[in-house]
Amino acid sequence: LNFWQRYKYLLVAALIIIALSIVGRDYFQNTSLENSLNSASLYQEYIEAESNQSDLGESFLQKYPDSVYSDFVLLNEAKKNYLEGKPVIAADLLKSVIQSRESSDGYDPIIAAAQTRLAKIYLEQENYEDVLAVFKFNDEMTSTMHELQGDAYNGLKKFSLAKTSFMLALQNSANQTARAIINMKISDLEIEDVE
Repeated sequence: LNFWQRYKYLLVAALIIIALSIVGRDYFQNTSLENSLNSASLYQEYIEAESNQSDLGESFLQKYPDSVYSDFVLLNEAKKNYLEGKPVIAADLLKSVIQSRESSDGYDPIIAAAQTRLAKIYLEQENYEDVLAVFKFNDEMTSTMHELQGDAYNGLKKFSLAKTSFMLALQNSANQTARAIINMKISDLEIEDVE
């Protein structure tokens, strides 16, 4: 028997599998591109909406829960709820942003923004232990995060830990105004520590 007669079914099957995988790959790419375009368009509509923005946000979160834009919607909704005097709802939204992105490696600016906002809410409510818990497993802290951590330690009367956090904030800050405020906080700590 010659080669064709011996392997014709195997060769035909291989060609069909190759054709189906190419068609499947193209379909997947087109579908994901279309989903990205649709989610971007709906997010744009959400941002530009002056009324019923919360309804559009809820609709967006239901249609595209795994989109990067869903985190932006949650951050925006948290901000709106906070400004409307609903810090508990804002905190819950920020926690969901943090939890949805916990698996990301390295520095994630969305997590950093959510953690910073959440810590500010806790600090305002004088929940100092919660502030520290927000940053407990964070290896890459910004100057603002260190400053918030120092404020929490100060609230707990742990002045040496507060000073350490403020010094780290000072070390990481390039903003002269922020550096001046941090220096004032360090000076206030030294006064409180003496008393």
